[in-house]
Order: sequence, then structure tokens, then C-alpha cells
Amino acid sequence: MRAKTTTKVAGLLLAALLSAPAWGAGAAQPNQIATPGTVNYVEGQVSIGQQVLNSNSIGSARLDTNQFLFTGTGKAEVLLTPGVFLRLGDNSSLKMIAPDLANTEVGLEKGQATVEVAEIRPENNIQVAENGATTQLLKRGLYDFDAENGTVRVIEGEAAVSKSARLFWRGNRASWIRRWRRRSARSSVSAESTSAR
Repeated sequence: MRAKTTTKVAGLLLAALLSAPAWGAGAAQPNQIATPGTVNYVEGQVSIGQQVLNSNSIGSARLDTNQFLFTGTGKAEVLLTPGVFLRLGDNSSLKMIAPDLANTEVGLEKGQATVEVAEIRPENNIQVAENGATTQLLKRGLYDFDAENGTVRVIEGEAAVSKSARLFWRGNRASWIRRWRRRSARSSVSAESTSAR
């Protein structure tokens, strides 16, 4: 009986000794906190300015104010705020205008991007600028942006658009297109209300 107890204690001590280097390695690294502009995913040709990104860049690469994220034949995902993710398609470029938690703004300069809003807080002001129009994301949902065609597509959710933009909504199997010509006023649209118009 005493031999079994000694074997168990020795096994526990050996396990603790072998795992100690892993604990030390984790403690030596500073805690990385995901902030607006953090690159969450990279596939193919992706860079921030001249800095080429790869899978080792995930979680450590970050877009700062006025920096550009470029994709060639590749894709990238950027955290805008906790619960809000922007996915950049092939041959696209994105400018980080304001990487703040309360006021996050990006500009789609070229190509296509999709924004998934899984969680949004009332204090969040999340905006996507594209071709002279600014879209503020107001509710949870999915939003498509195409800089080449100058379009914003609200697949699900609600957005406020300022200036002139070509908008596409898809809600309850109804699709329609409308041009916004109000230069100073903001218009609010939602996917849920499109079938009633």
C-alpha cells in the first residue's frame, strides 16, 4: 500500500516538474489584449504597408491610425470592436481611420469587405467609409461593402448612411435598390423594414 502511495506522489511531482517550463514560458510573455485593428486571420498575400503578414502575425499584428491593410490573392480578418469583425476579400485595401473602442472607423479603398456584427454596445460608433459615403452600423447583422461598385448591402441588421451611396437590402426575400442623395441628413435603414416599403 505504501509503495502505491509513493508511486502516486512521485508521479505527481514528475508531472509538476515537466509542466513547470510551460508555466514559465506563458508567464514571461506579456498579455496580449485584442484591440480594434487587431488582425485575427490571414490567408494568402496580406500586408500592413510593406510588412508582409502570415499565420504567425495573427493576434500580434495591428492596424494603427492611417495604416493600410492590403490583400493580393488572399484574405484577412480584422477586429473592429469586441464582437465586430471585418473580413477583407482578395485584391482589397482597407485604411484604419480611427481604432478606438468607442469610435471605430475604417475606409474601404479598394475591393470587397464583409462586416459581421455579433455584438454591439450602445456606446460603440462603428463606421465604414466607402466612395464618399459613410455607413454607421447600428445593430447586430451582416453587411457587405464593394468599393469597385460603390455599394453597401445590408444582409441583416440596421445601418445609417450619410451622403450618396448605392444601397442593396435583402430582407424577407425582398430586394430593392435606392440611391441616397441627402448630403447632410442621415438616413436609417434596416433589413427588417425593407419588405414594407
